[in-house]
Amino acid sequence: MRIILIFIFLSSSIRGVLAANDIPVNPNLTWNGEISLAVNPLNPANCVVAWMKLTTFTTASIAISYSTNSGNTWSEPVYLPHFSSGFTSADPTLICSGNGVFYFAYIDYNNISLSAGSVYVTRSTDGGDTWTTPVQAIDVSAAPDKPIDRPWLAMDNSNGVNHGMIYLVTKSYKDAVAPHHIYLVKSGDGGTTWSSAKVLDDFLPVGATSNTMGVPCVTINGALVVNYLSYDPSLSLHVRDVIIQSNDGGQTFTGSIISEIPDNSIIPPGDSLFQYSYAISANPADSNNLVHVFTDRRNGDWDIWGNYSLDAGITWSTTTRLNDDPVGNGIGQDMCWGGFSTNGIYAVLWRDRRDGTSGQFSPYRIYGAYSLDHGATFSANLALSQTLAPLSIPVTGNDFLGACMGDSTIYGVWADKRNGLNQEYFNSYKILPVSGIFSSVSHQTVQIIPAIITSATAVINPRLTSGMNNFQVTVFDLIGHRILYQVNSPFLDLSGIPAGMYIIEFNTGATFYHQRFILE
Repeated sequence: MRIILIFIFLSSSIRGVLAANDIPVNPNLTWNGEISLAVNPLNPANCVVAWMKLTTFTTASIAISYSTNSGNTWSEPVYLPHFSSGFTSADPTLICSGNGVFYFAYIDYNNISLSAGSVYVTRSTDGGDTWTTPVQAIDVSAAPDKPIDRPWLAMDNSNGVNHGMIYLVTKSYKDAVAPHHIYLVKSGDGGTTWSSAKVLDDFLPVGATSNTMGVPCVTINGALVVNYLSYDPSLSLHVRDVIIQSNDGGQTFTGSIISEIPDNSIIPPGDSLFQYSYAISANPADSNNLVHVFTDRRNGDWDIWGNYSLDAGITWSTTTRLNDDPVGNGIGQDMCWGGFSTNGIYAVLWRDRRDGTSGQFSPYRIYGAYSLDHGATFSANLALSQTLAPLSIPVTGNDFLGACMGDSTIYGVWADKRNGLNQEYFNSYKILPVSGIFSSVSHQTVQIIPAIITSATAVINPRLTSGMNNFQVTVFDLIGHRILYQVNSPFLDLSGIPAGMYIIEFNTGATFYHQRFILE
């Protein structure tokens, strides 16, 4: 307990610290946007990203790339197919199952009239290197309101009766005929076949809310939870943030209210600067814990807010502001995404203009915060990205970012135009690098290098490297920022690092070892 309390104090006293250099993900000479990220729970160093990339002047394709070293380097991208001449692709969504299989969904459609198109799903069993032929999950003709927009995936990893069930939640196309709805299709055979579409918002209707999407997650006991905005004047004169929940594999649902949204606090249609976003996540270490984050302007400018539940969504906490810049300062935060690690740490990332000089039009960085207590309290804000990037106007097409927890590391990936064209960037933040905090074997204490180093070089313990031809070594400072990274070399050059205390991580791909050391 003493170690945890000391580290929380250190983390909470840091404000606005920058991570190590942002890592480009397959830089190229065209536009890139709408990025998704997933991390393998069996090997958190295995990350996969997918995004939209312009391959002709008017056509976007889906590119997928993977990393086996915590995002330090990325594979050459794989491009997913179009299913008809003139089609374009959008809305990538990635998840990874409890047994390390990645699943990916995207829209491939006629972007002129949306007269044709479908959501397709593919999977990878080798860490993102190869992908199966995409399978149609839901077609634009499944309902009059063209229900293939914002296709988000979730999976049941509960070991219960619906273990392995894949859920895909979509919404009506924004310009389709009313009324609009939230839809569900599901697959019990690894994405090979899919059910017919089911309307989810019957008793808590989407109503007249604009462009409302359904965001799914699955609790560790197998409950499917879907979050969306609902407006029903017969029940409330306010827009309400709601969830519906199913304990029988998506057959029947109950509903509850997270909160009522204050009037005029949601970003209006047509706003070219901000993206109204929300996300819900289920704690894999606690079947009753859900965390919900969202963007609104109840304080006059756009902020990031959060709620949590400890009874599986029946009741919710009061709403808490998560960005810690001054209230009502005219600086906007938006585009929030979040998720849990397997051991119950929650992290949220968002786009933040606080370091710019021109208010709402300022350049931005990716900021974030994390919670060690189920979303009840959050750390001081951390700046994940290092470089300020110009605001991309309009936000459409650059309105996704990826946020995942891998073990005790926050991984983030986003698009920005710091070099003139939208490109993808990655960075990470180590929350708890101190060994011994968790009982997991991934945090064993071993002698990686001497505990006190008085020279500019150090050598990894040969007992760790003997016979090893695939390992990574990373050095962090005590607040989790990456200082040094190298692959397959036991010799460390510490000459550019100031004296102080650091954490070294030795990663074999299957096991992580951590040790504190002092550089004098």
